Amino acid sequence: MRVDAIYEKGIVVEFVYSPLFEMFCALHVLSNSQHHIHRDKWVEKINSLMTENMKNDINRFSLITDEYLIIMDFCNDFKECSDLNILSALDFLDDVPFYKINGVFKNYNKRITNIYYRELLRFLRDFYIKIFQNELKYIEPIIIRELKRKLTLGKDKGIFYLIDSIHSRIEVLEDEIVFYKFKEFRVKLVDLKYININVSTFISPHLLLGQGKNSINLTVLIELGNNEDKCPKDLEKKLKALGDATRLRILSEINPIGKSTQELSNSLNISEAAVSKALKLLLEAKLVNKIRRGNYIIYSLNSIEIDYLPYNIYEYIN
Repeated sequence: MRVDAIYEKGIVVEFVYSPLFEMFCALHVLSNSQHHIHRDKWVEKINSLMTENMKNDINRFSLITDEYLIIMDFCNDFKECSDLNILSALDFLDDVPFYKINGVFKNYNKRITNIYYRELLRFLRDFYIKIFQNELKYIEPIIIRELKRKLTLGKDKGIFYLIDSIHSRIEVLEDEIVFYKFKEFRVKLVDLKYININVSTFISPHLLLGQGKNSINLTVLIELGNNEDKCPKDLEKKLKALGDATRLRILSEINPIGKSTQELSNSLNISEAAVSKALKLLLEAKLVNKIRRGNYIIYSLNSIEIDYLPYNIYEYIN
């Protein structure tokens, strides 16, 4: 739903409310609740309402959609996903040519089978009808009010003041906008023609950024509740796992080539039991991966989690 728009210095800024996008954000939180402690009470409530099958589906589809971050791009690439209510948007996605759906996944070096995609749509309908429909009645007025407040701010102070205020890791410079994520993203103002701004009550502390050829998509965060005294549990697990010399040595040993428990025991000159204990903590923190090769389990470095660690620390302290 398009709430309103501002035109300034050749740039159109649209303020859009997409209920489907907000549902994807909710699913992201449910799939990675340890990182979104501001919603821990909500997660606890929703978990009490869901069947075990639905919980399993959330985790199953989380793996192929990168915790639902990939399918959030549907709302950027297909404007119908923002213009329509959730069920109508899902009906629209059911009719989109499948190569276009996989085009979205291809941007993340992934693909989804047609059968699996139809199962995903079935699950999304089920989750909306049984769970999210009632939640939306509460959060929808909050989102629309916040969009209107941001619209007023943009009209009063200008669009660049508005963009700079959206997140502490956005910086508007004289000729470009810089987004500080796991790496810097820079958008030249001369190339920018369109900015889409939406709102979510779920995705804090993320800085969500969608980029097109001449456009960017930004999400305003709304905090419901106060958990400033808490550290994200997944970040806490990672830092605790790294706070030990043996576990750090294991990470060094398995990079870049994975090793088995026996190999680690020999190279580090410690017992296999001690290695297994250390690997258990590293696995729980998602810092290592494991795969079976014949009779052995091979452990390798989860380089993506390692790469994102400085970003997650910076995200929390800011």
